Amino acid sequence: MGDSHCICCCRCISFVILLGLTTLFSWLAVRPNGPTISVTAIYMPALNRTSGEYRRNATARNNTIAVDIRLVNPNKDSGIHYDGLNVSLYFKDSGKLVGGAPIPAFYQGKQKKAQKQAAFNGTGDGWEAVFREGSNGMLVFRVVLGTLVRYKVMAWNTGRHSGEYVGEVLLARFQGLPFC
Repeated sequence: MGDSHCICCCRCISFVILLGLTTLFSWLAVRPNGPTISVTAIYMPALNRTSGEYRRNATARNNTIAVDIRLVNPNKDSGIHYDGLNVSLYFKDSGKLVGGAPIPAFYQGKQKKAQKQAAFNGTGDGWEAVFREGSNGMLVFRVVLGTLVRYKVMAWNTGRHSGEYVGEVLLARFQGLPFC
């Protein structure tokens, strides 16, 4: 009687360990990775000295800013639902907000790339600092992108995961070429 009880207990423990390992490896196989986000371009017509806009902007100041963002989903088995993105641009030297804009919610499929653009007007002290410092030929910005994401793994969606992606962008003007 004692030997059969021991064999039954060993089989149950082996089954539980095997089930645990199977669950662990399954979770590791489908665990989603976060997106890769990069700024591909920033354009400020007010700082373009080659088009003649700069002289006109000294008084009118076209304060439009366009930021192109590239998002890459590295996951083979899961898509990403973005609940909208909030793009903010800060002037690095002073840390002042230059402007910001929302990007509407969208879905990004498995291993897909997306290109999004945020266009907004530069405002406040941050924009004034950018316009003053633009003549130096080199500007450093901090781009902050905040979002909530849900991963679509097989047939279900995960809970919302918050993410804030921060990066620095250097804009330089070489040999009279415009900032871009």
